[in-house]
Amino acid sequence: MTEQKTALLICTAGITTGLLVKNVQNAADERGLDIHVYSAPAIIAEQAIQNQAVDALMIGPQSKYEIARLKDFLTYKAVPYKLISKENYEILDGEAVLEEIIALIR
Repeated sequence: MTEQKTALLICTAGITTGLLVKNVQNAADERGLDIHVYSAPAIIAEQAIQNQAVDALMIGPQSKYEIARLKDFLTYKAVPYKLISKENYEILDGEAVLEEIIALIR
C-alpha cells in the first residue's frame, strides 16, 4: 500500500467498534501499515462516506441488517464492505479484523 487507506467500522451505536478500532489501529501501526481506522454509528455511515474517502467498510455483526440498507449506496460509491465475524468482534481481535480490511482493499 503506497498511499494511506481508510477503514470505517460501524455498529449500531459505534461504541463496540470504537473499542475495536484501537486494537485494529495498533495492529496496523505495529506492521507499519498506513491505514487510518475509525468508527461511527451505522445510522451515519452514508454521511461519513460522503465526507471522507473510505477504502473499506467493516460492519459489526449485530448490525448485519444495515447491509440491505447500505448496499446500493456502497455499490454506487465503490466501497467494499464485509461483516465482521462474530468471534473476532466479541474478543476485539484487532489483528484478525485488520487482515479482513487488508483483503478488502487489495
